[in-house]
Amino acid sequence: MFRHLLRLNWNRRRVSQLVIIEIAAAFLVTFVVCALSLHAWGNYRRPLGFSYENIWRVTLSDEALTWMPNKPLPLAKPVEDILAAIRGVPGVLGAHSIEFTPFEGGASVGPLGRDGASIPTWENRLSAAAVADLGVRIVAGRNFGPEDEGQDYIAALVNRDFVAMAYGGASPLGRRINFATPQMLARMTPEQARQIREIRAVGVIDDFRQNGEFMEKTPYAILLADPHDNDNLSLDLLVKVAPGTERRFEERIVAAVRGAAVGFNATVTPWQELRASNHLEALLRLRIGAILAVFLLAMVALGLIGIVWLDVVRRTREMGLRRAAGASAGAVCGQILLEVLVIGSAAIVIGCVLAVQIPLLSIVPQIDWAAALPALGLSALLILLLAAGAALYPALLASGREPADALRYE
Repeated sequence: MFRHLLRLNWNRRRVSQLVIIEIAAAFLVTFVVCALSLHAWGNYRRPLGFSYENIWRVTLSDEALTWMPNKPLPLAKPVEDILAAIRGVPGVLGAHSIEFTPFEGGASVGPLGRDGASIPTWENRLSAAAVADLGVRIVAGRNFGPEDEGQDYIAALVNRDFVAMAYGGASPLGRRINFATPQMLARMTPEQARQIREIRAVGVIDDFRQNGEFMEKTPYAILLADPHDNDNLSLDLLVKVAPGTERRFEERIVAAVRGAAVGFNATVTPWQELRASNHLEALLRLRIGAILAVFLLAMVALGLIGIVWLDVVRRTREMGLRRAAGASAGAVCGQILLEVLVIGSAAIVIGCVLAVQIPLLSIVPQIDWAAALPALGLSALLILLLAAGAALYPALLASGREPADALRYE
């Protein structure tokens, strides 16, 4: 039977070739969308590393900063006063400075790791209290403590990805993790090179996926924030509020900011809203790809329906003669479906050969073998279901041919 179906398709190879190419293209697009979706789902399932519920962003602004952007202003004192005022508002559980607010896309990337083996590492600055309020899980070592303040080094918490990539799984605790690269040394005097402040790992955290759940695996380091460091002081604050706090509570925070420092104002945004916007942006290209894939599959289905329908009409006598020879309606219907599935299978084979080049040659970095293999199976299943569904109605028409329809032509 299978050999017979291959022969039938070979005899109609001019039409079959076009259909196979069309289905193979649809398979390739479906594979890419499925692989990216599976990769995104895998990232989404990983721990975020911190809590975003009941955390609000407070962005400070000052007219002096607008009019004199190139002149460093002593911000440490007003920011400290503002934080104290916010902490005094009933319903506020904590208020801290943060260099880069999660879900916003901002980042500082520096070379950290072992001497001679530094890797690009995302960095942020938080206090010990901020780390605790965010629920950052420390899996080895300790959180920042009083013993880290006023030292000649900067304490740091690094994530597991950093430990795996920079130290091969060995413990970095108590070690220096910042070293001047040859490019940096070429721009420095010997005195400047000696003055590079040491960054020392004191703890290992599970993770801190600053750009949200869809962020790729990234080496990450949280540096101990120095409230007196005017150069690295941020005007972004994180405020932890009591559960169930309503949005209108922001008015009290803004009033506290204005009352604590003359000329300062604030914009308040819950992290949950930032997270929702981050998800929309992160999934935008995936949504566009999915829409294009759906339209392409619909076009393939409509084209396949038309081709099979025309083929059934041309083979009216053949179907009638099979019925007259004793073939059941189910057998005729099954033959049409199997013919289309053979074409679909040939297209899938070609599509698989093309698809495996993507992870093999790293054409799309997000598509690795962990996502590619299940995506191949899922795409093949979708294409076969599409082919069977498109051929079902013409196959039912063919199975309904009565023997008299064929005998009328003979």
